[in-house]
Amino acid sequence: MTLTTDITTNKTAVAGKTVCVLAEQELWSAELTACLEDSSLRVTTSSDLNRVFELAAAEPISVLVFAQRNAAMGVRACRMIRELESTPLMVVMERESELIPVLDAGADDAVLARVEPGIFAARVRALLRRASAVARSHGSIIIRDLAIDLEKYQASLDGAALPLTPTEFRLLSVLAQHAGRVVDARALLAAAHQHDYSERDAQNLVKVHIANLRRKMNDSRSLNPYILCVRGFGYLLERRYTHRDDDPLTELLEAE
Repeated sequence: MTLTTDITTNKTAVAGKTVCVLAEQELWSAELTACLEDSSLRVTTSSDLNRVFELAAAEPISVLVFAQRNAAMGVRACRMIRELESTPLMVVMERESELIPVLDAGADDAVLARVEPGIFAARVRALLRRASAVARSHGSIIIRDLAIDLEKYQASLDGAALPLTPTEFRLLSVLAQHAGRVVDARALLAAAHQHDYSERDAQNLVKVHIANLRRKMNDSRSLNPYILCVRGFGYLLERRYTHRDDDPLTELLEAE
């Protein structure tokens, strides 16, 4: 299959989906809208967050794009709205220093406002494909006291539901499917996002999401945490209740 055919297939798979854009003029361009529409996506734009809430109540939004200076606040607000709490969120940032705040707030992906339109559209399509892939998944994974329901898109620990963002859920699911094995940041993000990132971008994105996951799972307070960072290699979901004294990974483990 040629590269052109692959791109056409990916565009067809998301055709007709709705992308809602909450944008300030300084961070958004007609070129970005045109690229989304070239992917056969239906684009609605708004400058008011309340209007987005109204749209979400009226019909499902496939992807929500924030292109506002206070995007972290907007992302947090959306995660509190039932109709939007599991909607994939893409943020268009003004500065790279905003990456950690918007991901901490619950965004699934983020790009700088000067992003090349074609790349931006490709990453939005990737968000859409990931959401569809999760919806089609079936079954569950149980590791120690952690339960992951791939069909209902839910995870619980000790019987208590974990309030995970879509990206956090996908990363946890990938780690669970490879439990006991180390997955490097780039491979982990590619498996969760179906999109290839540079090593630097992958390290930055995964580090923030893993930190949020560990916080929600109270891993930092546990004597036997679930998610381990293996220095120089990647991340691992621990299947065992106790460590072996002669475990060769012990010297490579570090706290996140």
